[in-house]
Amino acid sequence: MTTDERDMEPQEAARTILERLRDGGLWQPAGLGLSFIRTGEKTVTLSVQENTPQAAQARIRMRMLVESIGWTMDESEVTLVDVESRSPQEQHMQEMMLRQEVAQQWKCKCGTPLVAFPLEEGVWTFDGQEELLLPTGETEMAEQWSVVITCPVCEERIPCEPYDYGLLAGDDAMLTYRTPHMVYEALDRGTIVNRVDEKETSHMMVLGTFCPMNGDLLPPHVRGSVVWATPRTEEEE
Repeated sequence: MTTDERDMEPQEAARTILERLRDGGLWQPAGLGLSFIRTGEKTVTLSVQENTPQAAQARIRMRMLVESIGWTMDESEVTLVDVESRSPQEQHMQEMMLRQEVAQQWKCKCGTPLVAFPLEEGVWTFDGQEELLLPTGETEMAEQWSVVITCPVCEERIPCEPYDYGLLAGDDAMLTYRTPHMVYEALDRGTIVNRVDEKETSHMMVLGTFCPMNGDLLPPHVRGSVVWATPRTEEEE
């Protein structure tokens, strides 16, 4: 949460969150046991509700909040989930499955599903820094990144949050990072050991904040990774 959102009134904060939410995007307010999906210009659908008294009360409060800012909350197809019988690991797995199912429904304005895009060609883009509020009440500046993917049908360029990109593209896409001139492939422990033992380390390196070849700023998720670095061909560039 940014400090700007924390300082807002509840109605203003909710309006900001919903307006930023993509069509088909998932909103899970922290600690409420509710999952919403944006299904219209000013409509959110309550998709999942945990079967607890706290979630039931939160549902009433959220309906009042959503309606107070001129939005509609559709409650016609709510799935009640019994969380008391689930372990934390099972609960996490269910939440991830829901997020991935939602991501499968995201579409370009031309109707092409985002999962049909050439996701491996996503371009990581540094969008500047933003002040974030920490749980301790202190603030810090954090880098903001997006991944731009291009529609193969209408060529629309769509910026995605890194988390959303991971849902669409899967873990493998997050293990490979391309700069304009280099491709870095993250190596697992077993591969690292084998290549060191076989003395095949000419293209192995540990990444820091900047690309060692051309000085480009690297996204946080690749920093500190042991990677295999190869130059991009003219065709790839």
